[in-house]
Amino acid sequence: MLTYSQPLYRPPSEARSLIFQITHGCSHNACTFCGMYTDKRFRMKPLETVLEEIRSIPAAYAATVRRVFLADGDATIYPTEKLTPILDALNAHFPALQRISAYVGRKALRAKTPEQWRELRQRKLSLLYFGLESGNEEVLELMNKGGSADEAASLCQVVQQQGIALSIMVVLGGGGRRLAREHALDTARWVNQVNPRYLSLLTLFLRRNTSLFEQLEQPTWGSLAEETITLIQHIEGKNIIFRANHISNLVDLSGTLPRDRERLLSGLEAHRQKLLKSRAYDTVPEFYEEL
Repeated sequence: MLTYSQPLYRPPSEARSLIFQITHGCSHNACTFCGMYTDKRFRMKPLETVLEEIRSIPAAYAATVRRVFLADGDATIYPTEKLTPILDALNAHFPALQRISAYVGRKALRAKTPEQWRELRQRKLSLLYFGLESGNEEVLELMNKGGSADEAASLCQVVQQQGIALSIMVVLGGGGRRLAREHALDTARWVNQVNPRYLSLLTLFLRRNTSLFEQLEQPTWGSLAEETITLIQHIEGKNIIFRANHISNLVDLSGTLPRDRERLLSGLEAHRQKLLKSRAYDTVPEFYEEL
C-alpha cells in the first residue's frame, strides 16, 4: 500500500504518472521564494519500505503503468547504492514501464558521479526536473539557491552526457522589476549553453514564504510580460520544448524553441498590448497584494 506524507507535489507533466515517495521534503529547503516544504522535515523513506510499496501494487494495475515519478523535492539525493535497487524493483514489477523521473537539486547533482548517473539511466531514470530559477547570480543569491549558475550549468551538462533529459524550471519575476532584464538575459544565455530538452516557466507567487518578496521591487503585469518577451527573444538553443502552462503563469504558452519563437512573441505582444489598453500594465498582480 502506498503511503504519502503531505503536501505532495509533482510537475504538471507527471499528472498520469504513478508516484512513489522515496524522500520527504527537500534536502535544501532554504530557498527564499519557496514554501512547498516549509513545514516538512527532510528525511529519506527506508529502502525496505519503498520496496514493499512497489510490491504492493496489484499485478493487473502494474501492467498498465508506463511512467513513475519519484517524490519529494529532491528524490535523487537518495544514495545510489539504495536507489538502484528501487529502480530495479520498479522495472521488474512494471513490465510496461517506459520512464522514471524525479526532481533533482544541486546537492544531488554534486553528489553523484557521471558513472552513477549512467547507471541510473540504464535503469530508465531518463528525466530530471531541475529548478534553475535564474541564470543571474544576483537573483540566485536573493533566492538562496545554494550555488552559482555556472556550477549548475556544468553539473547539468554532465547529467545530459549520460543520456538523461533535463527539464529546467525558471521563475519569472524572480529578480523583481530591478533585475528583470538581467534575469531574462542571463537565463537565456544559460539555456543556450546547456540546451536542455525541456524549459518551463513559472511565475513568482506567494506560497507560505514571503522572504524573497520582502526584498524585491514587486513585479507588475507589464514587467512580467516584458521579462518573458526578453527571455524568448534571446534563446538560441536547438529543439527545446518550451512550456509556460503552470497555474501561476499569466499566459499559457507552448512550442519548440527557437522554431516557434515568432509565434510565441506574437502572442505575448498581443497580451502586452491588452495590458497597456486596460491600464493594467503598471499594476501589481493581485496575488501579491496581501504583502
